[in-house]
Amino acid sequence: MTPLSDRQHDAFDNAAKMACREGNLRVLREAAYLLWEDGERTRLRCDWCELMGATGLRTLELLEREGVLAAGGFVGVDLDAARIEEFRGQRPDMKWLAANLDERLDAPELANVGVLNLDEYGEIGDPDAGGDFHLIRAVIGRGLEKFGEFALFWNQDLDSVVRRGNNRAEALRRHVEMVCRSLKGCLPRRELTPEMLLPQGSAERIDAGFIGVLGAFEIYRGKARGHRMANLRLILR
Repeated sequence: MTPLSDRQHDAFDNAAKMACREGNLRVLREAAYLLWEDGERTRLRCDWCELMGATGLRTLELLEREGVLAAGGFVGVDLDAARIEEFRGQRPDMKWLAANLDERLDAPELANVGVLNLDEYGEIGDPDAGGDFHLIRAVIGRGLEKFGEFALFWNQDLDSVVRRGNNRAEALRRHVEMVCRSLKGCLPRRELTPEMLLPQGSAERIDAGFIGVLGAFEIYRGKARGHRMANLRLILR
């Protein structure tokens, strides 16, 4: 892996991105308990679903290195059918789906998903991303019904909004509000509020170039002048 990120060439294959993947697993171990086989939290009893891209195998390698996957418990999804066939050839023991995920929610490969890593690098707060919110509600609802718990990791580009003349903090706040609205009535015990995901006073820190954990988000980047990413981590029950 290269140590720093060049988004045009290795945005998903660098040390900062690997640290983000490791952080997802750390939060899963610290905050989830119904998704694990036992109280030791050593092996998942659900499937991990990953949007693959060119380097999604990095996540699979991490999960196997840590020994947390159930047998056959990884689902790789990508629009590129040739890429999926290549992955399937390398790892026929896992589940693979060549499709737009929100158009194949009834696919049998998704029946046991309790963790979704929606690692798409889309623009944060994009008002045209309605399909993503339909997707997460459907997958989360099914996972909650089956396991009583669901883990969502959703990685979005925080800094790209400036190309449209938009404010980063406002876009992140809009994204948070959209997440809460999309999950309204989905959780059995409570409703999410924006304040649960993003603390008051976040705007000034975001606009000042903040890097680190902010509420339910990890904000990170691979090099000094690279785009910041906002990775949402939610354990829902």
